[in-house]
Amino acid sequence: MNQRLSPEQRVWLAAGVFTLVGWALQWWRLHSLAATMDQGILFQVLWNGLSGHPFESTLSSQLSTNVVHGGELPALGYHRLGQHFTPSLALWIPLVALLGKWALPLLQVALIAAAGLVLHRIARRRLEPDLAAMLTLAFFGANAVIGPALGNFTDLSQLPLCVFVLLLGLLERRLALIVPAALLLPLIREDTGVVLVGIGLWLLVQQRSRWPLALALIAWGGGWVVLVTNVLMPLFSQDNSRRFMVENFGQYLQGQEQASSLETAALALQQPLVLLQELFNPPRETLLYLAGQGLPLLFIPWIALDSWLLMGLPLLGLLLAQGSNNPLSINIRYTYLVVPGLFAGSALWWERHQALFGSRRLRRVWAGCIVLSLLFTLGSNPNRSLSWLIPDSLKPLVYSSPLQQWQHARQAYNALALIPPEASVAASNQLIPHLAARPVLVRFPDHAAYQTRSGEVKPVEWIAVDLNQQLRYAPAFPQEQKALKRSLRLLKTLPSEGYRVQAVNDGVVVLQRNGAVDESAEQQLNQLLREAKQR
Repeated sequence: MNQRLSPEQRVWLAAGVFTLVGWALQWWRLHSLAATMDQGILFQVLWNGLSGHPFESTLSSQLSTNVVHGGELPALGYHRLGQHFTPSLALWIPLVALLGKWALPLLQVALIAAAGLVLHRIARRRLEPDLAAMLTLAFFGANAVIGPALGNFTDLSQLPLCVFVLLLGLLERRLALIVPAALLLPLIREDTGVVLVGIGLWLLVQQRSRWPLALALIAWGGGWVVLVTNVLMPLFSQDNSRRFMVENFGQYLQGQEQASSLETAALALQQPLVLLQELFNPPRETLLYLAGQGLPLLFIPWIALDSWLLMGLPLLGLLLAQGSNNPLSINIRYTYLVVPGLFAGSALWWERHQALFGSRRLRRVWAGCIVLSLLFTLGSNPNRSLSWLIPDSLKPLVYSSPLQQWQHARQAYNALALIPPEASVAASNQLIPHLAARPVLVRFPDHAAYQTRSGEVKPVEWIAVDLNQQLRYAPAFPQEQKALKRSLRLLKTLPSEGYRVQAVNDGVVVLQRNGAVDESAEQQLNQLLREAKQR
């Protein structure tokens, strides 16, 4: 009896393992307090939709130009659409109602797994079964696919599935797939229309007889990007022009403090030497990024015209950008702008070169590349999803065993249970995802007050800070060290503002404004502050 799995079975097994392991790691990541503010933002954005205020977020307001540059307080009623125009997220509001804080991390893994299965359908119609299966296994083993899937939920996790469905419709000439996917794709985020432009260019070059459809895709994708970034987003806030254009493309703005996307593009085109320099700068990170993207695909995308047409424009945008969130990090959300074109283009390249797959040596090398990609992914501990196994830092050593993480999380949840569901809260980074189902939540120690819808300034009712986490990470991570110093300083002054300690559980401190006096809890906090000062 032949025990060897069929190509179809191998693909379904890979998709099942990817989904189950991904769900398990996402569950552990959220439960063990490794998820951070970004996940809380998107959860709050959707949770507010349940009460008739979709896309509102005080957490997102905290990142707005009014707060970052204008010195204002986070505001109740702020719409995130001014920062990222993501109407497609509204589709998942019912799921948030059903699953609560677990909805988004589980959804993210499911979306990526579904994208891999649609990629397999594209491949199996054009490639021999073993080759189609190998390409799909490369998808499920790619660092650029796994890393972001194990991070905070991102709106871009919707993109690979949408792109593959659109390409499947185009290749099979099925309007029932083309129309909804093409309409939805630019609605994922303000910049995803660029991906649609790339698909239109691919169709125009590779299937010239379909030029009317190609031009329609280009016009819809490109026109939507221009309309959204220059007309619709400014209706909500000036974040795109005053913050994101400056932070990501400030090297082209010649000192300007704000610019629209059209103005930024015009200024960049006037500086071809700067563009050329930014294309390869920083060289080491650029080469590592390109190598990491190409490795599980045997580097085929870099010689495949289809891949370049499909992913060239979004890749160009990443290469020319800068910012605090490194766009060339293979473990964060931006890779999903590039991944669909890489894999779909590779499938189309293999359609014309299937004879090469007959080489046993090539198949072994390819399998080795996929294994290497998996090993690099594991070694990078993407988004601290494997911190139960791999230290977050070696010098100095930062590691907590699974048992320690579990016990700390239980203590944290017991402390957070004291906070009423509708109360306004300021919380430290890792506590935010667990408190985001409320109208008012801001990040501590950055803020402990907010503006109401009428503009009145109010202090939050509760404050929750995980000093244990900050103390563990501060020696190795400057950002945590900065947060720790500010937290310690504020915790000394908060009693004078009426905040009373309600719990100190394994370093998780919970305070209530005008709360009851708990002398035992106050003594625990004072002891914790003294110990922190001595470190």
